[in-house]
Amino acid sequence: MKESPLVSVITPLYNRIDLISEMIDSVIQQTYENWELIIVDDESTDGSYEYVQSRAEQDSRILLFPRDREPKGASTCRNIALKQASGSYIIFLDSDDLLAPHCLEQRTIMFAQNSGYDFLVFPIQYFENYVGDRQDIFFRKFDNDYLTSFLLKSYWITMSTIWKKKSVDKLGGFDEQLACMQDSDLHMRAMIAGQTYRVFQEKNLTDGYLRVSDSHARISNNISVTKLDSKVRANQKLYKLLQKKKMLTPLRQRMIAANYLNISWNYQLIGEKEKARQLWKTTHQAGMISNISYLLGISFTSIRSWPIIRYSRILAGVIKRVHQLFLPKFLLYL
Repeated sequence: MKESPLVSVITPLYNRIDLISEMIDSVIQQTYENWELIIVDDESTDGSYEYVQSRAEQDSRILLFPRDREPKGASTCRNIALKQASGSYIIFLDSDDLLAPHCLEQRTIMFAQNSGYDFLVFPIQYFENYVGDRQDIFFRKFDNDYLTSFLLKSYWITMSTIWKKKSVDKLGGFDEQLACMQDSDLHMRAMIAGQTYRVFQEKNLTDGYLRVSDSHARISNNISVTKLDSKVRANQKLYKLLQKKKMLTPLRQRMIAANYLNISWNYQLIGEKEKARQLWKTTHQAGMISNISYLLGISFTSIRSWPIIRYSRILAGVIKRVHQLFLPKFLLYL
């Protein structure tokens, strides 16, 4: 009888002593048993490393490694684990998220039926305190061009995807210089490289759970110079890749320009006025936007500093809402 393929589940870990046991349990409880769980610790200080070490002593399929090089961060940890992985297939699972018991079995069956693809994508369900306390799905249905849509917003997340190991290896893994957008960057680079994929949109195929507690949301949505710089880096890299591959359509160019406007706006919100102006100026000089778009963008990246706006929460809220809902979309048609 042919042995079922090994699946490597890869998890970066940093100070998750209160949640890591749930994640490990969700892997151990899989109906599919031929897996390895590779956890790379990013210098935890809360006992997480020692806890996982004790679990690894109980189950030889759990492998624990410390991050042994720079830079610090989840992407570095994932790449270290990827080098250690022995599986034919790879799943990236964050330390606070969970797999449904049937996840690995379902995904390996689907890969057996769709062996010509580099990766497959599945819908993921939100939860807050326990699985089932929310019914909404992290998935945006789209039937045409995922690459173009990804330029404005992620259409699936890290744990949504199961990869052939050789396919993710060809991409060089995650960009370790990014403080955010790591999963979007990886998926878009795969699409630009011509890797093939199939997206399963059926809700009954949901096989993972994404934690969205208030504390997690605050961490994820926190605006910082580091994160904004990473977004600039990611968009610049994708822009150059699309140019090189002759895949930079006018619509994709305008979408990247809209991203730059959002980043400029956020630079302005945290007081980085010069970065805001310079990014939008560079976008204009590169020929990515029209003169009208440039003037609108400069106005909106400067308007936050006006005294009447700065000292009025209502006006500031209105301006922010107008920006979020309308301006980036308007730019797509100028």
